[in-house]
Amino acid sequence: MQFVVAGAGSIGLLIGSYLAQHKANVTFWVRREEQAECLRKGLVRDTEEHTYDVQATIHIEELPTDALWIIAVKYDALQKMLSEISELPVQPDLLFIQNGIGHLSMVEEYPLGYVSFATVEHGAGRLDDRTVRHNGVGPITIAENENIAPVIRWMRDMDPVNFPVRTQENPELLLLRKVLINCAINPLTAILQVKNGQLLDNPHFHQLFNQLCEELLSNFPEAEGLLSYEDIAGVCRKTADNQSSMLTDRLKGCTMEIDTILTAVLQRIEQKGGSAPFLHVLESMLLGINRSECGGC
Repeated sequence: MQFVVAGAGSIGLLIGSYLAQHKANVTFWVRREEQAECLRKGLVRDTEEHTYDVQATIHIEELPTDALWIIAVKYDALQKMLSEISELPVQPDLLFIQNGIGHLSMVEEYPLGYVSFATVEHGAGRLDDRTVRHNGVGPITIAENENIAPVIRWMRDMDPVNFPVRTQENPELLLLRKVLINCAINPLTAILQVKNGQLLDNPHFHQLFNQLCEELLSNFPEAEGLLSYEDIAGVCRKTADNQSSMLTDRLKGCTMEIDTILTAVLQRIEQKGGSAPFLHVLESMLLGINRSECGGC
């Protein structure tokens, strides 16, 4: 099997490590030649004992278009990447694994090949340009797509214990489930600057968490059966010692992914005639933090 992993943050490195471990040909597409050079020395997961051979380049023209491209960059880098991909003479199959739901409509703006969507519930942390720590096992859930069905089957059989892969029919509901989990956990942890588990362990934070979950779930009855309060709390427990991606961005001084998570969900709620005053307050707080701390506007 052949894969291109576009982006070498924590999740891109984690996915690439498992693919390479199971003898897939993996090529990373990264922005910096320094990182490409590091990755060509071997991709490390957790310890040097788990080092895997991968290729890496900064040049899109060097990437195989007959591979499945896993798009693992953040939402704010996606537009530029899609513009470059859309200009290729041969369009590869693409699998998007971004947080949020804003990329669902963005993808439609470009003349691309076959596209698929997935959500990732693993915990991972990038230690350096070629090293990733696997902090917690969670499923990768891929929206079913006939064009990449053989690849999905291969991935499902690869390592069901440490790297479980599932499928779901409806890509929109798949992304909605994940973005509601993100909305319930990321804003509070970023504002309060606590790890995920504190939303359950601290009684005052737990009250806020319960209020937010209730507001979100009441606005999306179509998610009933796919997502419950117990599911969201379960993600908190499973990732109790992890920092959310939004908190990680804040602590690093990076722009937080507000548009594709909170703003996109608020827009959907308004389109449905619903109301989410608590989420609105959290959005305003995060936009203010983005502006004052993270270089956002």
